[in-house]
Amino acid sequence: MKLAALYCGTLCIILGACTSNPSRTEAPTIGSLGKRPVIIEDIPVDASESETIEAYRKFLASGDDSETRPQAMRRLADLELEADDLLPEAEMGTPAPNPMRPQQINDSIRLYREVLAQYPDRPDNDSVLYQLARAYEHNAQPLESLATLGQLTQRFPNSSYIVEAQFRRGEILFVQKRYQEAEQAYQQVVSASDTTPFYRQSLYKLGWCYFKQSLYTEGLDSFMALLDLSLDSSEPGKAQLEQLDRTERELIEDTLRVITLSLSYESGAEGIHGYFSDGERHYADLVYERLGSLYLSKERYTDAALTFQSFTDNYPGHAKAPVFQMRVIETYKAGKFPTQVLEGKKQYVERYKPGTDYWQHHGREDNEEVIVYLKASLTDLSRHYHALAQRTKKNADYQQAIYWYRTHLDSFPESGEAPGVNFLLAELLYESSDYLQATREYTNTAYKYGDHDKAADAGYASVLSSIKVEEKLSGDDQQQWHLQSIENALLFSMTFPEHPQAIAVQTKTAEALLADEDYKRAAQLAQTVTENEKATDDQQLVAWTVLAHARFDLAEYAQAELAYQQVRSRLPADSKEKVTVKERLAASIYKQGEKEQAAGNTTVAVAHFQRVSQITPDASIAATASYDAAAGLMSTEDWSAAADELKRFRSNYPDDPRQPEVTRRLATAYLGEKQPTQAAIEFERIGRESSDQELRREALLQSAELYAEAGQSSQSAAVYRYFIEQFPTPVEPAVEVRQKLAQHYKSIGDTGRYEKWLGYLIKADRKAGDERTDRTRYLAARAQFTLSDAAYQRYMDARLDLPLKKSLAHKKLLMEKTLKLNEQAADYQVAEITSAAAYRTAEIYANMGEALMNSQRPAKLSGEALEQYDILLEDQAYPFEEQAITLHETNVERMASGTYNAWIEKSLHQLAILVPSRYAKREKSTPYVAAIH
Repeated sequence: MKLAALYCGTLCIILGACTSNPSRTEAPTIGSLGKRPVIIEDIPVDASESETIEAYRKFLASGDDSETRPQAMRRLADLELEADDLLPEAEMGTPAPNPMRPQQINDSIRLYREVLAQYPDRPDNDSVLYQLARAYEHNAQPLESLATLGQLTQRFPNSSYIVEAQFRRGEILFVQKRYQEAEQAYQQVVSASDTTPFYRQSLYKLGWCYFKQSLYTEGLDSFMALLDLSLDSSEPGKAQLEQLDRTERELIEDTLRVITLSLSYESGAEGIHGYFSDGERHYADLVYERLGSLYLSKERYTDAALTFQSFTDNYPGHAKAPVFQMRVIETYKAGKFPTQVLEGKKQYVERYKPGTDYWQHHGREDNEEVIVYLKASLTDLSRHYHALAQRTKKNADYQQAIYWYRTHLDSFPESGEAPGVNFLLAELLYESSDYLQATREYTNTAYKYGDHDKAADAGYASVLSSIKVEEKLSGDDQQQWHLQSIENALLFSMTFPEHPQAIAVQTKTAEALLADEDYKRAAQLAQTVTENEKATDDQQLVAWTVLAHARFDLAEYAQAELAYQQVRSRLPADSKEKVTVKERLAASIYKQGEKEQAAGNTTVAVAHFQRVSQITPDASIAATASYDAAAGLMSTEDWSAAADELKRFRSNYPDDPRQPEVTRRLATAYLGEKQPTQAAIEFERIGRESSDQELRREALLQSAELYAEAGQSSQSAAVYRYFIEQFPTPVEPAVEVRQKLAQHYKSIGDTGRYEKWLGYLIKADRKAGDERTDRTRYLAARAQFTLSDAAYQRYMDARLDLPLKKSLAHKKLLMEKTLKLNEQAADYQVAEITSAAAYRTAEIYANMGEALMNSQRPAKLSGEALEQYDILLEDQAYPFEEQAITLHETNVERMASGTYNAWIEKSLHQLAILVPSRYAKREKSTPYVAAIH
């Protein structure tokens, strides 16, 4: 008994220690769950694992059914599972089981399953499922492990084991070649966090899952993300790869391999650029290089070359870009594509010759290979085309050879090969009969490089080539070249600057400089000739012409104007150049105005613009100058001067397409001068002549308003009528104009036309359809109400005289007509008009009652008969008075809904008179609201 108590107490201590689950704070991996120290109090420290296992077995055999039992079952299963070392886990897939202890693993499986079956609701069953999955895995039962891990993820989505569970699911599914399911499991791990120990491997395996499903684009996303983790740094890809440890490097190498395979199956080099277009990856060279090399290994030379080319196109400034361009060339060589080899060399030279962007970021000292290849390529290109030109005699081949010789000289002007290259260039030019360029290059070869073995030959050749140029020319051109030939000969034989042909050479050189757009030097040289007394008239004319053009192109317009005046005065009367000079003279003056205007000197600018039409009135730019002068005057608000300039423009350039704009500006100027009538005339002109319909509408309205402002109401009305005729739509502004016309006729006392235009207004609103607005309805309602004024007044003025029957019948007819008109106005449902109509209707009924009471009495009645007659009239008048009260009250009741206006005020006033006991006090406190008309 004592021994049993000691045994139970010891076991409880063991279980108490075991229930503290470290996995709740830091999830262990399967690899980390090897042997664990077992802390058992009251048992010697050196107690063996087998003794502990036996103790748990005895406890479970005792039949104890307390809360301790599931814990003991769980702990015994853990010990059985961990009792002996496992073989190392496979790199990918399930660990290999230890064949020496299958029974122990089976016992663990049985115990885990019993815990889950007997205690299904324990909160820590996620760890039991985790351990059960481990046991299945070590027992070479991957499908059972997979199912168990599935239960764990479904039942315990927030478990600390969830990430590893999904990873293990992915591993098993991958081995089972269930790639789509494995993809989902790995995706769960990747989406969970990038800090877990499973993230990188899951990213890698996720990419493989996509690859196995031929989803190469999706797989590339994962593989590129893995490269970002391992290689994204400031160093080139190859340097990064060399810094990785062996295991990591093997992983990245394999990743690069599958990336290149995926790209080769899909979009190739274009796919790489698609992935890197959102930002630079320093390992990009690795991906391009591996893909190109893959194509090469398969003898897909074109694809390989395009891949290498794509890198240089997308990363022109990369340190390895020239190497990739070299590989383009070498790849085409390997594939025996001579045309592409030639084009590749051309592209290499254009991209990596000195002065290109590449050399802004890379030093020549670190790129000797690039320089050597550049020289070799230039030599190959120039010699190839030189030989080709000698064979074909085609100008295009000569030009190609010339270009590459020149590029060689531009790229390496100080190299030891430069004199020889320059001499070959001159020889090629001579062979192509381009004696002019040959002369220049022979001259360069002779005098540019100092002493060399070709210098003397080149100097003599330049003289001979110069003679050849002269032989091919005639007339003035021959004379010009003769002078140049002399100068070249003088250069060869140490010529003197006082040669008699020096001025002619200066003149022709000035023309050449102008043609080359070297305006500053052309002006300086031409100025020298104009100041030389020995210069001929022709030379003076040419020099002044060059000087004028050069000054103009240098934006020195004041000096250009003076020079053009000189040219103009020197030109023969019948010269065809007079028109050109006139135009350039006008432009020089105009440009001065532009410069002053840009500097904010508007007054000075206007003066220049006005000088254009004064000095060159028939120049093509004269109209623009006048137009700009007017604009400048308007900007300074010199309205009077602006109006004068605009009128001159209208008179001088009647066919100019800017006439409509001139009209607008003239109208604005008149407004500025406060001449509304003149402004109205111009706006009316716009309204009648412009092709812009919206502009016409606005101009006509403004014209009418300005006429009205100027007191010319009849002209204003005429414009408004024209507006209605031209722009019946949109409806609302047209209705507004009809209202203005009605008011105009009212103001001049023309009642007939006033009422006619009110009728037009009502009709336009009625026909408006979908264009009808609250405003048109309001104006129509007012017009309708206004038209009822006369009928209302006629009714109110009608008296009941004898014979009563006849006058009463007449008044009733008037009453019905007036009521109908009021009803028509009320039908518009405009609150203000509705109140007004209600008030008038009430007054119509009240008036009928008053008219009955005030009607003329028969003369023969007196005494009791008259009294009875009055009583009878009261009986007849009472309903009308009651109806009037009811209508006024109905009008007043509108106040409850927030409506209050002068007509409701009047109804209150009338009620105060008709029913003073109820309304007199209220009426006194009611504020006055102005009537609508």
